[in-house]
Amino acid sequence: MRLLIADDDDYTREGLKENIDWELYGINDILLACDGAEALRICALQRPEIVLTDIRMPKLSGIEFAEKLSEKSPGSLLIFMSGYMDVEYLRSAIKLSAVEYIEKPIKLAEVEQAILKSVRSLQEKQAQTDVFRQKNELAKQRLASLLRVEHADPDEISRLCRETGFPENKRYMGFIVRDRTDSEDAETGLEAMMKFWSGHGFTAIGDRLDRKHCFIIAACENNDTRRLSYLIEAFLSRNAHCVIGIGAEASGIKAIPGSYKAARSALDRFFYKPDSRCLTHEEEKETSNELYVGALPSFYKLSKESPEKLHDWLRTLFASLREKQYPARERVVALLETIAHTLINDDRKLIAALENEHGLTDAGHDVKHSSTLEEAESIMEAIASVWLEQKRQASGYSRLVQEVMRYIAANYRNIDLDLTMIADRMNLSTSHIGKLFKEETGISIKQYISDYRIDLAKKLVESEHYKMHTIAELCGFASASYFVKVFKASTDMSPLQYRKKR
Repeated sequence: MRLLIADDDDYTREGLKENIDWELYGINDILLACDGAEALRICALQRPEIVLTDIRMPKLSGIEFAEKLSEKSPGSLLIFMSGYMDVEYLRSAIKLSAVEYIEKPIKLAEVEQAILKSVRSLQEKQAQTDVFRQKNELAKQRLASLLRVEHADPDEISRLCRETGFPENKRYMGFIVRDRTDSEDAETGLEAMMKFWSGHGFTAIGDRLDRKHCFIIAACENNDTRRLSYLIEAFLSRNAHCVIGIGAEASGIKAIPGSYKAARSALDRFFYKPDSRCLTHEEEKETSNELYVGALPSFYKLSKESPEKLHDWLRTLFASLREKQYPARERVVALLETIAHTLINDDRKLIAALENEHGLTDAGHDVKHSSTLEEAESIMEAIASVWLEQKRQASGYSRLVQEVMRYIAANYRNIDLDLTMIADRMNLSTSHIGKLFKEETGISIKQYISDYRIDLAKKLVESEHYKMHTIAELCGFASASYFVKVFKASTDMSPLQYRKKR
């Protein structure tokens, strides 16, 4: 906080500066002036919060100085000092709203009391200003939130426009700003954005959509649209971590929801164009939907009849999506998520392989939340690779044996899974199915189930994310102690020893 002492008496100025503990009152900058004119110049430049001034000074009297002070530093509080206690000076001081009037010869205790009163007054005023500003900002965010919703209450919108000073009868441009950083701590600064647009002469309001996205609405004059485009480029040049999706121009306040939808659609194109910084909306084309609509049936047919062609099929799919760039992101990721879940099919062995070999702890979730097409393609290729490897391992067996293997893969968590349960499922005798399985694989069904569980357990043990009792449950062992016993018999190591070795 700054304080100016204006007095033509050197002794008074220096004495006040040196003999009061100003930091006690939160004042860390003391300015000095020896006449009214100098005091006015200092106030215009430094804007002190408190001015302690003599009434009788050369060049400009204290009263004349005070009359001009409201123009140069309107927020400054006045404390008058004078040894001339005539009526006219008192009346002038009262008109100028002086906080206090101190009579000379000065007593430090009276000055300190006047300073304390001024500081408290400033603090109360600041608190009121902060409350008003906070309330106003919340009202602006509420208004921006309502304006992106169709059929919002028009009376409430009008009330908030009046309260915030946002114009109701202009042209508008809506756009969404996204923070591209991957950091969990990153947060797009709504307040900084508002300062940027208002600092360039635009009336703008905004609302935070989530941690990384803000919706901004700028009110425009008829000739402002092009200037707004230039400013968006300037904003992006200063904020390299941001991407902007620009909505359609709204001809009235009721058209802003359409601008918001267009901005969302524009930003979704970042999924296809991760190197772009400023994106505009483009309509979906009917021809682009043909690929999307036919993709799922094509995948199901291929997965049954020609699974070895899955990688080629995926590459063709992603190349087509990259070329078309029109199916909305949410539709594309929904398609890919369905394919991913079909391939994974809650197969713990496949899930464990994805985590250990590709670092994917939840591949289906990762596909759904992919920010770019390249990211989604990388995840789908990993899923396909692991799925095909399991397919290849089973491809040398008869259809019946493969069906037994698939049944075991789907039911291995059931601690009661055995030859009898499988035979009942296949409508075959235990002796026939058991004999056929051993002839083709070289091991019994019982041993295959045990090996399957241990093989999966090894993958889960390798990951430090799973506790032993959880692994036992996930792999179909009756208890953690039984799991440890079987694991050690199979590997000559306890699960913990195996984990440390890896």
